Amino acid sequence: MNILSEKNIKNEAIINKEELNRLLDEDNSKIYEVIRVINRKAVFLKEHFQRMKESIQLSGTKGSIDFNSYKKSIELLISENLFENCNIRVSYYYNGGEIALFYFIESYYPSKQQFKTGVHTVTAVVQRHNPNVKSFQKAFKEKVQQIMDASKAFEAILVNEDGTVSEGSRSNIFFVKGNKLVTSPDSAVLLGVTRNKVAEVCESNGIEVEKRIIKIDELESFDGAFITGTSNDVLPIKSIDKIVYNSADNDTVKKASELYLNEVRKETEI
Repeated sequence: MNILSEKNIKNEAIINKEELNRLLDEDNSKIYEVIRVINRKAVFLKEHFQRMKESIQLSGTKGSIDFNSYKKSIELLISENLFENCNIRVSYYYNGGEIALFYFIESYYPSKQQFKTGVHTVTAVVQRHNPNVKSFQKAFKEKVQQIMDASKAFEAILVNEDGTVSEGSRSNIFFVKGNKLVTSPDSAVLLGVTRNKVAEVCESNGIEVEKRIIKIDELESFDGAFITGTSNDVLPIKSIDKIVYNSADNDTVKKASELYLNEVRKETEI
């Protein structure tokens, strides 16, 4: 993780990068959130706050966070730095009191070409510990990265030992069957803000969203697939291992992307 901001925030107060790194070294809970900033505006701030609050509770970490303080810290970080379009990482831990740290990190977004053609993904038999909690797990990340590097894949699709598909290593996944989206049950995945928003706007616009167990041997039967995430938006999948999809030209994928980006525009209009 490459921290970009020189001025960072701890509980509404400005700190320098050296102090930030010292505080991050104390962090044992590894509860974090990543928020997209577009045109100097934080996207879906309330939703990201709520997910972090739930991660704190589900992980058993002490303390809590307050939305007004969270919002003020985000706004202060943006105002003290010059980044127009970048991701903010928020880290939370408890050490004699609640500590919430806010800082800009180096951010990668898919290229126009990747959105146009879709991306290659690979399956990985790896199970995330407590999938509903957004926490940093070093061993998990390193294992998945090795698998992705070996296959030159954009993302790894996680498969449980029972042969069920859950989510991406850093994203959620939707499959397309006709005019219907199929995704894993809420209990089996990290409840991504982008995932929830996509499901919400699709259901409101006539696209059925079915949440159910997905078997790995079903993958060839789907018409297309896409991943969602803070940096990825709705990103078509070109292939999973040797299974090839025409997701980028699929009408349901295009509609889901259009509906989601409309919601993003509402958040970022100047």
